[in-house]
Amino acid sequence: MLEKVERFCQANQLLPKGAGILVACSGGPDSLALLEILWRLRVRYQLRIAAAHFEHGIRGEASASDARFVQEFCAQQGIPAYIGAADVPAAARRSGESLEQAARTLRYAFLEETRRAHGLDLLAVAHHADDQAETVLMRILRGTGTAGLAAMRPRSGADGHIIRPFLGVTKREIQSWCEQEKLQPRLDATNELPDCTRNRLRLQLLPQLEREYNPELARGLCQLAEVAADEADYLEQQVTACWQDSRYVRLAPELALSQSGLKSLHPALQRLMIRRFWLGISGSGKDLGFVHAELIRQQLLTGTTGSRQQLPGGFTTQLAYGWLTGGRGVETGSPSPAEPASPVRPLRIPGDTHLGTACVTARLLEASARPVHTDSSEFLMDPAGLSGSLVLRYRQPGDWIYLPSGRKKLKELFIDDKIPREARAHWPLLAVGNEILWVIGKRRTSHFPVNQNILNKKILYLTLEKREEINHDE
Repeated sequence: MLEKVERFCQANQLLPKGAGILVACSGGPDSLALLEILWRLRVRYQLRIAAAHFEHGIRGEASASDARFVQEFCAQQGIPAYIGAADVPAAARRSGESLEQAARTLRYAFLEETRRAHGLDLLAVAHHADDQAETVLMRILRGTGTAGLAAMRPRSGADGHIIRPFLGVTKREIQSWCEQEKLQPRLDATNELPDCTRNRLRLQLLPQLEREYNPELARGLCQLAEVAADEADYLEQQVTACWQDSRYVRLAPELALSQSGLKSLHPALQRLMIRRFWLGISGSGKDLGFVHAELIRQQLLTGTTGSRQQLPGGFTTQLAYGWLTGGRGVETGSPSPAEPASPVRPLRIPGDTHLGTACVTARLLEASARPVHTDSSEFLMDPAGLSGSLVLRYRQPGDWIYLPSGRKKLKELFIDDKIPREARAHWPLLAVGNEILWVIGKRRTSHFPVNQNILNKKILYLTLEKREEINHDE
């Protein structure tokens, strides 16, 4: 078992020498085995290993016992352990999320905060081959493309910091190894209740399909995910190359696809180019189903100058002299309904707030625990003195930002920073009223600084992550 996991890690470069790894440990068989194996490999790879456990409060005393178990196990082994807790049922009621989604959101927020606070490089999670098979089958049932079939990757996250060393082994292998090594993990009885889609799929549908159709179904689904991941990566490389070629794409004065260029591409590349075009004009990779994508493709293949196509969210594409452009609008001559209001998302503190492809995670930290160094995907501020509610939104008339040089119009900032014209309308912003505090991933305000002399105060810490990456971490 240990050798098999090590070979998988070597093949996927999951254990760089000298890395610090935080292991998410629930106390169950999978995560306990992962913690034990990485602990045994630490000398060979010069690893710094720590464990983190999130007590979600869903199962009462059983949940509290799980936390104590992990803490005691780590103390016996000499493994640093960090325990977090939250009232997930209350959080789910406040956010309107399902219990499972609220638990996942808070758990990953705690794990990321812990990893960063202790200077660790990677987060190891215990997803295994059976989890991968379930994810692939679930996505097939919901309807997905090649990228969705790739399911969970050995590495994921915005910078590849989430690792899955167990994707090459099965649940049965993990359980057998725990018995062999005399590990006595905790068991979560709720995993055996067919009360949610994934549990029903694992407990009922997969076993039935294996009994009646293919006893090696799980292995086949994992092989499908591996092949799909390689093909999706290759296609993404091809799309990126086409996107930089003026035969296919025009970036100025507005984003446009070449009709003749797209006709020359394989249908697989045509569809991916259209999805990237939709991301460019809408700011979101979501809300463009297969039917609408095909309508745009047919418009490119057979349309003539003046042809238009209505799309979700009030968007329209139009052809003019061999170039397809798009934006918010309606067909000429049709009634003019009011344009849908630009979405405004109140910032959840703590929690995740989604806008387009961006997900911003907000946390309140003790000033003493604030990160020393931040990059463009992070934002720190002293919330004292705020005169309104923080929201995520797109630009509005009258927006401005305060910089060291003074107050500046957002429009002028976009020009100075050479943000493409077609991206400006859907660039996510953190705002209070018309004051922009963070042009997300770019500039930040000079107001509300976190000074060195701030003591005994809470500071607001925001991190940005792309939704596409989050979807890989189910």
